[in-house]
Amino acid sequence: MARWLEAVGAFSARRRWWVIAAWIVLLAAAVGSMAAFAKPLDSNISVKGLQSITTLDTVQKTFGGGDNASGKVVFAAPKGQKLDAADQQAVATLTGKLAAVPGVSAAVDPFTQPKAGGLAPGGRIGYISVELHAATPSSATEQSIRTLVTHARTSQLDVEATSSIVGQTGASSSQLPGIVLALIVLLVTFGTIVAAGMPLLSALIGLGTSVTAIYAASSFVSLTAVAPTLALLLGLAVGIDYSLFIVSRHRRQLLEGMDPKTSLPLAVGTAGTAVFFAAVTVIIALAGLAVENLGFLTQMGLAAAFAVFIAMLVSLTLTPALLALAGPRVLTRRARRRLAAGETKRTRQLAAGWVAGVQKRPVLFLVASLVVVGVLAAPILGMRLGLGNDGTQPSSATERQASDLLADGFGAGVNGPLEILATYPATPTPADAAALAQRVGKTADVAQAQLAGAKGHEVLVAVVPKSGPSDEATTQLVGALRKASVARSLPGSPSLEVTGQTAVDIDISNRLASALPLYLGLIAAFAFLLMVMVFRSLLVPLKAAVSFLLSLGAALGVTVAVFQWGWLGGLVGVDPPAPLLAFLPTIVIGVLFGLSMDYEMFLVTGMREHFVHGEQPRAAVATGFQQGAKVVAAAALIMIGVFGNGVVEGSSTIRPIAFALAIGIVIDAFVVRMTLVPAVLTLFGRAAWWLPRWLQRIVPNVDVEGASLKRP
Repeated sequence: MARWLEAVGAFSARRRWWVIAAWIVLLAAAVGSMAAFAKPLDSNISVKGLQSITTLDTVQKTFGGGDNASGKVVFAAPKGQKLDAADQQAVATLTGKLAAVPGVSAAVDPFTQPKAGGLAPGGRIGYISVELHAATPSSATEQSIRTLVTHARTSQLDVEATSSIVGQTGASSSQLPGIVLALIVLLVTFGTIVAAGMPLLSALIGLGTSVTAIYAASSFVSLTAVAPTLALLLGLAVGIDYSLFIVSRHRRQLLEGMDPKTSLPLAVGTAGTAVFFAAVTVIIALAGLAVENLGFLTQMGLAAAFAVFIAMLVSLTLTPALLALAGPRVLTRRARRRLAAGETKRTRQLAAGWVAGVQKRPVLFLVASLVVVGVLAAPILGMRLGLGNDGTQPSSATERQASDLLADGFGAGVNGPLEILATYPATPTPADAAALAQRVGKTADVAQAQLAGAKGHEVLVAVVPKSGPSDEATTQLVGALRKASVARSLPGSPSLEVTGQTAVDIDISNRLASALPLYLGLIAAFAFLLMVMVFRSLLVPLKAAVSFLLSLGAALGVTVAVFQWGWLGGLVGVDPPAPLLAFLPTIVIGVLFGLSMDYEMFLVTGMREHFVHGEQPRAAVATGFQQGAKVVAAAALIMIGVFGNGVVEGSSTIRPIAFALAIGIVIDAFVVRMTLVPAVLTLFGRAAWWLPRWLQRIVPNVDVEGASLKRP
């Protein structure tokens, strides 16, 4: 593998203009294909095999509804006051304007139709029911309703709208601050704009090619809106890292006095081999999302795997072509003058001092690392997953304020109603239907249960819980209503199914949570097997797999404490504390696994390289650490900046994901890779690189350290 990649690096350097032109053509073709063929992504997330979704479809077909979107425009008098005649007139005017909006089929004034139930007890809060023609409102309809709501607000009447008719407010997040910070870190690391710009340029070209190609694929495959999410995050992250590793290796060899024409192929053959296997590890792990048998997760995984594949190809071909074009300018002028004078010695005082301290007291640093990670990971035991709703949006958003007003006036459960479909062996009597509603109404945490329809053998009951859609009590209520004992206690022996959007969201979250252990186990096992081949060792791969789980646990634990429990939440804009997004662990696993394996490969392959070339185990760990620590730290700081920008500027959906990734990288790079890893490998000694003889004959030698390559 090392020899083959060395040949790739030599070809890319020799045919640099052809390689650069080829990538420009590929990028242009991908952008053109997206412009010509891309179709809107599907915002609806469906999960096959969930009974609540099947039941919801049955309810909509049997009893109607569901084909058209509906929502509420909520209005309220100031606290301590009641709605008066002037307010009624304002509501009537607003109702008429809403009914005239293109895309709106009906708007119900609660004052003229009190049976619709749009006025809350106490006389302060009410809502206008709005029905739309389509299942999803157009952007023009959403904007028109938002405009009417904004203009209807006065000092005496607050007016807000639910997201089902105005969409979610969201927040625009620019990657520019993160990219600028990345450039600053690279400038500090390399000291020259030429070397600093190459990883960014390579990553952006690779990301642009992969993401636009993914959008172009929507012409042939129905893609969900979340499909490109992981590709965007991971494509940029690994794109910078992979190119950074090769640039760093080439620069180090030049500073040691190596000729540029010799250095470039060798850099691709050594650092490029680590890049290749890091990418293969991540690609297979992401493709492994398909085993969870969830359509949107499979799309996310395959799209991200494609982005990682393109990032790998860019780093192995375009990066050496750009390096060949730059020549010695990848070094600072001072370094070039030093080389011209025959000085090649470089010192790494900070890295050398740190690894010396770790190796002096490895047990102390190992225990300290485990304690830190264990404390940070502890909150994961209380992790709850959910899907966002109006009540989890920022307090400044109209949908959040509408949700809060509805909860104040009608109870928290009005924001997350449930439906129970009872199917009887024979046509039920009115008494059977009444008994069903009465029995459900007596269930703990049910605020209201009333008959919503009866047709043939089926009876529908509308249920309003006492708790909100994100509350644990609502999840427990859904479980309680599904117990067989409820059906057995009813006359007519019906079968009961609980559905409604809240129940569907709960089921999707539970399905995702239950699939996580299998996915984690698969990628940890695969990472172990692949690294046995890469490092020709048993203990190093075992340490890598376990240490990733430690980093993941700490990242999720801190995120639970901040975003779910609200600890120090004000510092990162937590508003309000809520269950974590059900997709968050999966996205964090995919991205953090990729970056963690990058850092592991680049740091530990350097250690193995020196061990294979004759250094004692302890010295090899120290030398490899000194050579790799700076670039790993730079790569980590770049990603912390990119994701930190998402914490500051991202939407309520992006912010916790970006936070978890930023924290995960801090823990993985600086606590696990730079502290725990050298401590463990120092304690292992020569045993770290031991592989039984029978395995040596079976496991192929991929030569990740480039032992077979010619070295000057």
